[in-house]
Amino acid sequence: MNCAPAPMQWVFRHAGTSLIDTPDLPAPVRDSSQVHRWIATLWPDPIECDGWAAMEWDQAPRGWWLPAILAVGDVIEFGSSHPIDARSQHVTRWFGWLERATTQALIVVGPYGHADHAHRDARSSIDEVRLRQLAPPLGVAQLVAIGEPWDD
Repeated sequence: MNCAPAPMQWVFRHAGTSLIDTPDLPAPVRDSSQVHRWIATLWPDPIECDGWAAMEWDQAPRGWWLPAILAVGDVIEFGSSHPIDARSQHVTRWFGWLERATTQALIVVGPYGHADHAHRDARSSIDEVRLRQLAPPLGVAQLVAIGEPWDD
């Protein structure tokens, strides 16, 4: 039985160029210096050992700086880790994909259990963006107005 929640839209506010909202990730360590948090943009890369390349976002005075190269359909990882004992860490990862951005927020669809699943679900949005970039097909009247190439 799969108890994972179904992915849904999450609204993460940003202030200027700094993301100030993130998913709530567990961090049961009282000493915050022992907790490592990150946000990263991920993309498929067959050269990497796990099949994914990552660009970790830089921390801002409040939150994380939004990367200038963020695009619709990008897979975003929110993560945290903290020590369990001297030799092991507890790592929590929250994967989603960027559906759109507004002047006040990023709308991210998630969570997913793995980057592969987020990437798969983002595919239709990525394809839609690509298709919108194509010129519309020419109508009959436009084709007639162009004429045949040998009419010159």
